[in-house]
Amino acid sequence: MDKYEKNLVRKYALQALRGATSGRVTRPQSSLAAWLHASADVLGCPEPDVDPETFDRSTRRIDPDTWAKFAPAVATLRCAANASLESGLQRRLLWLREALSLSEFEADLLGVAVRVALSRPVRLLALACGGCCAGEVNPECLRALTGYDVRTIERALAPGQPLRLLGLLDDSHGVEFRPSATVMRIARMSTADPERLRATLVGKPRAAELDWTDFDHLGEMAELAERLLSSAVRKRVTGVNLLLYGAPGTGKTEFIRTLAERIGATPMFVGEVDDNSGEPTRAERIAAFAICQALAGRATGTLLVVDEADDIFTGVDEDDAGSRRGSKVFMNRLVEKTPAPTVWITNNRSRLGEAVLRRMSLAIRFPEPGRVVRRRVVERIAARRKLRLSAAALEVLSEVKASPAVMDSAVRVAKLAGGASADIERAARSVAQAIEGAPTPRPLAGAVPFDPALSAADHDLAALAERLSERGEMALSFCLHGLPGTGKSAYARFLAGRLGLEVVEKRASDLLSMWVGESEKNIAGAFQEAADRRAMLVLDEADSLLRDRSGARQSWEVTQVNEMLTWMERHPYPFACTTNLMESLDPATSRRFLFKIQFMPMRPDQAREAFRRSFGAEAPDGLAGLDNLAPGDFAVVARKARLMGEVNPAALVKLLEEELAAKADSRRPIGFRWE
Repeated sequence: MDKYEKNLVRKYALQALRGATSGRVTRPQSSLAAWLHASADVLGCPEPDVDPETFDRSTRRIDPDTWAKFAPAVATLRCAANASLESGLQRRLLWLREALSLSEFEADLLGVAVRVALSRPVRLLALACGGCCAGEVNPECLRALTGYDVRTIERALAPGQPLRLLGLLDDSHGVEFRPSATVMRIARMSTADPERLRATLVGKPRAAELDWTDFDHLGEMAELAERLLSSAVRKRVTGVNLLLYGAPGTGKTEFIRTLAERIGATPMFVGEVDDNSGEPTRAERIAAFAICQALAGRATGTLLVVDEADDIFTGVDEDDAGSRRGSKVFMNRLVEKTPAPTVWITNNRSRLGEAVLRRMSLAIRFPEPGRVVRRRVVERIAARRKLRLSAAALEVLSEVKASPAVMDSAVRVAKLAGGASADIERAARSVAQAIEGAPTPRPLAGAVPFDPALSAADHDLAALAERLSERGEMALSFCLHGLPGTGKSAYARFLAGRLGLEVVEKRASDLLSMWVGESEKNIAGAFQEAADRRAMLVLDEADSLLRDRSGARQSWEVTQVNEMLTWMERHPYPFACTTNLMESLDPATSRRFLFKIQFMPMRPDQAREAFRRSFGAEAPDGLAGLDNLAPGDFAVVARKARLMGEVNPAALVKLLEEELAAKADSRRPIGFRWE
C-alpha cells in the first residue's frame, strides 16, 4: 500500500477509536478491535498479544484488560506522521474536488466512499464501524471514519446536494451509497496529469465525414451557428448554448463535427458510454457533464456536446415536485453556467422543457435532407468505400430517404455482396423501413415521363412551364383541377423539374387525423418540410383539406381549412393542389392560387398520338368513338397489355373502353337507390 494511503487508513482507524462524542480514544467494540488486530501489518503497528478467538465481532465493547494490550498499536496510530506527498489516487480526487468546486467536507466523504470501494482494509474497517458488506457506505460508518456529525453527513447525501446532483454518489438502498461509475473510472486511472485525465475521460474526437456543403439546406441558420460558436470559442464566452433538434438520421451529430473542424475547435462529447462501453445512466451522464464542464472551462478551443440531451432533462420541468426528476433550479443553472460553448442534441425538443429551451442561445431544427444533398452524400460515401457508382445509380440512390449512417452501412453491404448499386438501394430501404415502421416507396419501373403535349388544359402547359423557369420566381401556387387521370399531379412534378426543385408529395389521407388538432399540425408539418427542403409541395385530393367552410358542422372542420389558407398565403416556395372537385373548395381559396388550371379529356389528335407512343401502332378508327380519354387511361392499359401480351390494336381499344367504363362506375355514389 502507498505510504500516503497507509497513513490515511491509520487516521481513519484512530478516528473510529475516538468515538462519536468525547473525542478521546475509548475501548472499541469487539468488531473494531478484531479489525485492528487483523490489520496490524497493514497499519505498521505491533500486533496486540491477544487471542483473535476472543473477538466475537459484536457491538459489545472489549474488556479493559484486553484493551490494555492494544496500547502499543494505538500509540503507533497516534504518532503516525503525515505523508509528505499525496498518492496518485489522492491527486486525482483533489483534481476532481477542484474541478467540481466541492467543499473539503464533501471531498472527505467522497474520498472515504472511493477507498471503501477500492481498498480491502478500508472496506473491512467501514464494515466494522457499521457499514454494509457490499462495499457501500452509510452515514454511520462515514461518521466513524471522518468524525463529522451524522446529521450533517445525512444532509450532504440528500438528493439535492452536490454529491448526488453531480452524480458522484449513487443511492443503493436509500441509506447506503457507492461512488458512481464516472468517479470510479477517474479513481482507477493510472495518471494524475490533468491533460491525460481529460484525454482519457473524453477520448479523441472522431473526424467529420461530411462536408460543410452537405448542410446547405440549413441555409442562414448554419452560417449563424458558425459565427456564434466561432466567436464564443475565441473569446471564451460563458453561457452559450446551441440546440440541434430534429428526427433521427438528419445529421445533427455530424453537423457539429463538421462545424467544429470548420472553426478549428475540439468537440468534447459528454457521457456517451460507461466503463464497460455500455449505455450510461442518467446520473453518470450528469456527472460526466459536470466534469467535462470543468475541463472545458480550463481548455481552449473546446465545444461541449451533449447528445440525446433529453435523457438528462426529461422530467426536470414537471410542475409536480413529486414526479420531478432532480432539481429544476440545479439543472437550469447547469445550462446557464456552461464555461464553454455547449451544443445540446435531441430528437425531441419538448422533453427538455420550456425552462431549458428558454436558456438556449440558438436553436436549429434539422429537416430531412433533400435529394441534391442525399446525392452528394452518397457520392462521398461511395468514394470513401472505394465503390464506383454510375451517374444513373447515384440518381436512383438519391431518392432513398436514408440517413448518412444508414447509407454508409448500405454501401458497405453492397460492396461485400458484389458491388451492385441495386443492392445499396435494397439495403438502405430495408433499414429505413425498419426505422420508420412503414415501407419507403420505390419509383415505378417503366414509368413514362410527363409530356405536356398529351394533356389538354385551358393553359398552354409547356409555355407556362418555360416562362416560369425563366423568371426564377419561387412563390408560386397552382390549383390543378379536372377529371381523374388527366395529368394534374404529373404536371406538378413536371413543373418542379423545370424549376430545378424536388417534390414533397402528400395525399389528404397523409395529413388528416381523427385526433383534434393533429390534422392542423400535419398540414403545418407538410409546408414546413417543403420549405426546409426548398421543394415543391404537391397536395393531392386537396378538396378534402379545403372544403367549403359554410357547410362545416364541427369546429375542427373550420380550423383545418384556416390552417391550410394561412400556410398557402405565406409559403415561400411553389405548391400545387390537385382536385377532381373544384366546385367543393372554399371560396377563400381562389385568391390563394396564382394559377388555376383546368385539365380536360384529351383531344382526338392527342389520343391518337398517345396510342402510337403507348402501343407502337397507329390508332384504329374505333379510338375516335371513345370520349373522355386521359393520359392515365393509356398508362394503365399499356401496363395491362404488357402483362397480357396483347398487341392487337382493336383489342387495345377495347381495353381502353373498359377502362373508361370502370372509371365512370367509380364516380357513381356508393349505396342503395330507392325507386
